[in-house]
Amino acid sequence: MNEEHQRPDPDQLLSLIQKEESRKDHRRGHLKIFLGYVAGVGKTYRMLSEAHVLHKQGKDVVVGIAETHGRSETRELLKGLEVIPRQKIDYRGIILDEMDIDQVLERKPDYVLVDELAHNNVPGSRHLKRYQDVDELLSAGINVYSTLNIQHIESINDIVRQITGVEVRETVPDKIVELADKIELVDLPIDELLERLKEGKVYIPDKAKQAMENFFTEKNLVALREMALRYATVHVDYDMDYYLKKENILGPWETSNRIMVCISPNVSSKRLIRIAHRFADRFNAEWFAVYVEPSYKFRLRQGEIQQLENNLKLADELDGKVFRLTGSISDEIVSFAQSKNITLILMGHSRRTRLQELIEGSIINKVIQKSDAQVLVVENEGRSKDSNLEEKDSDTKFDWKPYTVSFISIGATLIICLMLQPFIEAINIPMIFIIPVALTGMLAGRKAGILASLLAVAVFDFFFVPPFYTFTVDDVRFIPTFLVLFVVGIITSLLADTVKKQVEYTRQREAFISSLYDFSKDLLISQDLNDILDRSTTYISESFNYDVLILLPDEENNLKIVSRFGNDKNYDDHEMGVSNWVYEHKKSAGCGTDTLSSSKWYHIPLKVQKGNLGVMAIAPNVNMDNREKHLIDAFASVVALALSNSINKHG
Repeated sequence: MNEEHQRPDPDQLLSLIQKEESRKDHRRGHLKIFLGYVAGVGKTYRMLSEAHVLHKQGKDVVVGIAETHGRSETRELLKGLEVIPRQKIDYRGIILDEMDIDQVLERKPDYVLVDELAHNNVPGSRHLKRYQDVDELLSAGINVYSTLNIQHIESINDIVRQITGVEVRETVPDKIVELADKIELVDLPIDELLERLKEGKVYIPDKAKQAMENFFTEKNLVALREMALRYATVHVDYDMDYYLKKENILGPWETSNRIMVCISPNVSSKRLIRIAHRFADRFNAEWFAVYVEPSYKFRLRQGEIQQLENNLKLADELDGKVFRLTGSISDEIVSFAQSKNITLILMGHSRRTRLQELIEGSIINKVIQKSDAQVLVVENEGRSKDSNLEEKDSDTKFDWKPYTVSFISIGATLIICLMLQPFIEAINIPMIFIIPVALTGMLAGRKAGILASLLAVAVFDFFFVPPFYTFTVDDVRFIPTFLVLFVVGIITSLLADTVKKQVEYTRQREAFISSLYDFSKDLLISQDLNDILDRSTTYISESFNYDVLILLPDEENNLKIVSRFGNDKNYDDHEMGVSNWVYEHKKSAGCGTDTLSSSKWYHIPLKVQKGNLGVMAIAPNVNMDNREKHLIDAFASVVALALSNSINKHG
């Protein structure tokens, strides 16, 4: 057989190497998930039963946390197993229990049982989510057994909502589930589950009756059970596919697929992202989430900014490669698709008005015409209650200031035209009104420019077209003049607004690049370590108006504050603990993250290729958005590089 046909696909080979390296990492523990289709099928019972088997085999097994939900048979299985005492957390005057991750790490057993993988931790815990606790335990080399229901998997969330009408708030990113070395399906026939429910073995009687009337309907259970069976089957298929490729067993391997999803600052993009992830799972494809920020629309509303950050975060959690681009939306999408050899582009139906599509063209049609990839357009869901509330909130904050510019500019132009009326013909007056329309579009925005265009037509008709001081038109020859004035006014104001925002965006972008360049040049030229530290804290603090600290390890590898700028009074022992955690785990934590989120400081590791040099801590006085965090992270990378160069030169 020709050797050319036996060569593996490069993308598949890279994926295989990465997975092999992951499995060879003996420092990381192994994860086993007991997957069920709903509460009450016996996941915790099965997990505890297997724990007893491991215990009899001489393995060191502890229970990190297990919820019995009052079931006597489950409680009985806890006997004979070491249970780690739970951590007590005071939340708004109520004492709540959580798994004590520090005790588990200190105990360092072979296996730890962590029930309910999708659980949200009590605010004040180290991590916001229990799956983050599990990830830290795995990183410490501890094997973890955990439980999960199918409706809590992030990419399936929207399907579950469509079927059951219930939106599940506690979810686990698919990339966490995919870390599992084994997923064991815990199944129970539906009639047996309903019988257990009636007997009060799942919920107390009152709650059980309510559950059977709502979530635990036979239709819902059939659908959820089928989803769980299918998910477990797909996981088995992936393991078989991995084995065949590892053993170089030839087969008709499909060509590499690459999927791209176009996201926007809209809640409907979450559904698109989940669909893209499911497609990627089904076709074993690499996938990308791309947001294109049009250069003419520099600033989003606060609600849109938050929704965009949520969408980008969801894509990242589902293991998509996230990209933010700037420019013409259709051109950037097509260019990116070509550069990454995308085979399928997912887009949502446009929310543009017909007027917008008439003026600016259809983005979807442009992408379909220019791209060689297949384009799948997905219908948007109806607006959620949250988005409606957001719109109501934005309506209450309506800003009239831009529109006053329209009235003032047209009013001033009217006075000038009335003064010039004896000297010029009426047909020339519309040309004068185009000037305030364009200026309004540039100074106050496109909406104010469009209003100015309408006012210009109305004023011209009322004061300069016979019969005067009415909106009646006797001479129909003026009607084309009205239309031309209106259309030219709109186009001029739109172009003026676009140019203004492009200039503003370019200025902001150049300021960022220039700032980062100047900062990099100053630090890399400096040879003295203390000078680098002082320059770093001063420059970053003055650029962002935040308090800044830099911590480096001493001879005993204990972090010490070596440079500061601003007020560090609220940097206490708790914050030092967060910095130590960041230094040890080489991950950002604190304010604005999901790890140790109760912290008032944002802690960033100063990482270089050889390891972690220290920690930079920043105290934001306002909530940081993702863009600002990326910028701060970029500055931290420059600081780390400069410190590394100085340490290497001076030992």
